[in-house]
Amino acid sequence: MDLDKLLRDVDLDEMLRLYDEAAEELMQVAISDGHFADRDPSEITWPVGSDLDALVRRAELIGTIHEGIPPLRDKRLQEAYNRYERIGPAYHQANRLYLATRQLFVERGRGDALDFHALYQSVYLHALGRDNPYTLDEGEAALVKLRVSRVPLSHAHAVAEKLQAGAAQKEPATDSADDLRLAEHYACEIDGVRHAGTLHDLLSEVAERVVDYLAAGEHLAIRFNTYSNFIYLGISVWKAITDADVLLARIEGRVRAQWHQKLCKLVLLGKGMLLKFLQAHSEDPAQIKPREFWYGQEYSYLTRDMIDLTRRLVSYVNRLAGRVRGEVDLVVLPPLLDGKAKGRFLEYQHVGRRQSLGPWSRRARLFRWAFLYYRTGKKKMSLLAAQLPEAERLKAASVQSSEWGRKSLDIFGIELTVNADPLFAATARDLDLANKQEKVLFLPTHRSLFDHPVMSTLIHDPRFLELMGWRELPAPVSLARARLTEPASLRIGGRSFSLIGFTTEEVDHIMEAVDGHVIMTRSADTKNPTRRFAELLAQRPGVVYGEGTTAAFEHQCLPMQHALFAYLPPDVIIVPLTFRGLHSLWPKCPRGNLNIGSGRVEVMVCPPMLGETTLLPRKRALRTQLEPATLFQAVHIARLFNPEPA
Repeated sequence: MDLDKLLRDVDLDEMLRLYDEAAEELMQVAISDGHFADRDPSEITWPVGSDLDALVRRAELIGTIHEGIPPLRDKRLQEAYNRYERIGPAYHQANRLYLATRQLFVERGRGDALDFHALYQSVYLHALGRDNPYTLDEGEAALVKLRVSRVPLSHAHAVAEKLQAGAAQKEPATDSADDLRLAEHYACEIDGVRHAGTLHDLLSEVAERVVDYLAAGEHLAIRFNTYSNFIYLGISVWKAITDADVLLARIEGRVRAQWHQKLCKLVLLGKGMLLKFLQAHSEDPAQIKPREFWYGQEYSYLTRDMIDLTRRLVSYVNRLAGRVRGEVDLVVLPPLLDGKAKGRFLEYQHVGRRQSLGPWSRRARLFRWAFLYYRTGKKKMSLLAAQLPEAERLKAASVQSSEWGRKSLDIFGIELTVNADPLFAATARDLDLANKQEKVLFLPTHRSLFDHPVMSTLIHDPRFLELMGWRELPAPVSLARARLTEPASLRIGGRSFSLIGFTTEEVDHIMEAVDGHVIMTRSADTKNPTRRFAELLAQRPGVVYGEGTTAAFEHQCLPMQHALFAYLPPDVIIVPLTFRGLHSLWPKCPRGNLNIGSGRVEVMVCPPMLGETTLLPRKRALRTQLEPATLFQAVHIARLFNPEPA
């Protein structure tokens, strides 16, 4: 790593000024969140300066916050999770009530499914405009003020109020009170409970339950993004960098100046990354195009690089301090960064890595995997050359992908189990999932590069097909980034060589021309591929990794790329999937990591979710679909991580 090159264009004085300014703001938030409850708040100030006393004081303040974060995180997440779990069954019952009432509506000749959905959306919009049921305490309010958190439903609530008043986008207010069909009486039974009333009453019941679930899901996901993705990781990195800064100050003049200066530059680079990390979390997630970035691929790379830098820094500083005569306190890597985190909402222990592969075994298996990919690619090119009818080609390509996935898991010794959420069966039955294959969207978590062989295997797994009630799965369409196989390319002497026998461009071509997937290039407008993907959902089931990129560490779960959901057909059925234990088999850290292991992955199939009731009304001001996307992230969080203490 060329530190001089990385820091060459950085105004270090300005960066350190911003760093101190941000640190002081964070200290005030920490006070509000109760980390210094036993101290006089006036004494909690961020020390300015680079002398040893100031650095030691900084380390003490950060250490206090770091010590209090794990139990606070557990408490916050457990509260939100309990509320989310209580409300979940009512949401899924509401979806079934919606379908039962719609069937009666159509049978009476009062209109078709589109008419019914239009009536529901008008009621749904009113429900979104209600007062928020969640009140924030002083700590969470301070985080909202810092712009690293937000109030559940705040975006949809504000927009719905404006739309109802007819003030947004110059659209008239949506008021369904004058539609006589809403005054007609309906009655149906769900799980032995009779639901009766006017159509408006029943649709209001559905909408209120959906909004309750949106709010509970947002509450859980926002707290996870704030207290896990941001605070837990951020304070762990911040503590390690600050402790390293202190140790470097203690040993200055007692070690070689060249080595000392290099590590001081690494500390500066770490501080710059922390500023960028704070900036990323300060972005408004409701924006279609963030100013810098908000989660997604760039964010994942940033968090990976933060973790890599911190681990290297601690290792190098301790090694350098070991050359000093006399005793010095070495830097202890925080548990989160050392794979020793304890508490709630961490990976389940019954899944994950069971064996680490040795260097030679790993190389041999990677070679076998590359050769398998090459053979599969050749077979698919043969399918293209055969000029088969599209349906026949797609089916054959899907079978080949499934075979590739199964053999890939076998090569690395990965066992796959499939289980369903307890609410899955009843919900799938009433949604008639067994007789629907188009407009069904699978939404898996994105944990590692092994996601793809797991998903390819799953869609033809008899256990999964039995759960879905399908004899076989039509070839699904995936929305994928271009150049997914770029890590398998090497550049030597200005030329690029592929380890799998196909260039990234050739792989993209195979995925589009043979598999029928939709590829999103980095330079192209993402709207057109997303629209094409949504259109193909009318013919085939779909698969999309809503997070857009893999998690940087095992306890990270990234939010969905919410703009995607604005293009989905309203009557889509969304089936979230979680891949428990997958990240540990091929971690993203460090960069270029090849420490692959064998073990067990558990696929948890979550209850299907109805797009008609859950996606926000098709209004321009609500096109981000922020709240539903956040709810889908909450579903992943609730089923991916263990809510019990580890």
